[in-house]
Amino acid sequence: MAAESDVERIAPGERSPGAMAFKRLVQALAFVAVLPHLAIYRVAALFLGRDRAFGNASEGLGRVPGMRGLYLRQAFYRATLEHCGRDVYFGWLCAFSTPRARIGEGAYVGRRCGLGRVTLGPGVMLADGVQVLSGARQHGTESGRAYREQTREYRRVEIGAGAWLGAGAVVMADVGEHAVVGAGAVVNRPIDSRAVAGGVPARVIRPAGGDDPQSA
Repeated sequence: MAAESDVERIAPGERSPGAMAFKRLVQALAFVAVLPHLAIYRVAALFLGRDRAFGNASEGLGRVPGMRGLYLRQAFYRATLEHCGRDVYFGWLCAFSTPRARIGEGAYVGRRCGLGRVTLGPGVMLADGVQVLSGARQHGTESGRAYREQTREYRRVEIGAGAWLGAGAVVMADVGEHAVVGAGAVVNRPIDSRAVAGGVPARVIRPAGGDDPQSA
């Protein structure tokens, strides 16, 4: 067990007006810098289709490291997604498969995350490696036909405001507001608001307003 001296606690801080003004300036400059990427995406969409061109652009911008990459991704997604709030953190190597995503204000998308047709509410936090798919039935299972040739079904997966998804979670169903999904969990059924869930497949460990049964 780690000694108390090995534990670091950091309280959330508030930016000064000057720091916020500088941030807005950098965001404006990032929009200018991302214009060539937007132009290439628009042209590519005419030949490749919207989703394929968008996926290529998303993967390319995902590889840009550091703060430069963060601000470029913010600018690009604010111009291309169905909705993207301000001050969303898009980590290194995160990528979207479709522009039919909606991202709320102040959401956090960690490194190496993959997102499909999703809605992330304000303040949602995705740890590194989270995958939020476009539903659980993206491919048919008819016998005698290759999976890639079968009818595909995509549905929107909604993650409620303030929810927290742990590292490596795979989410195929809705997660309610302020719910917590443990690291490595596989969510194939809806999780209620404020519940804590984990495991494969994910099950509720502590329901909304309830006591943790494992602590009894």
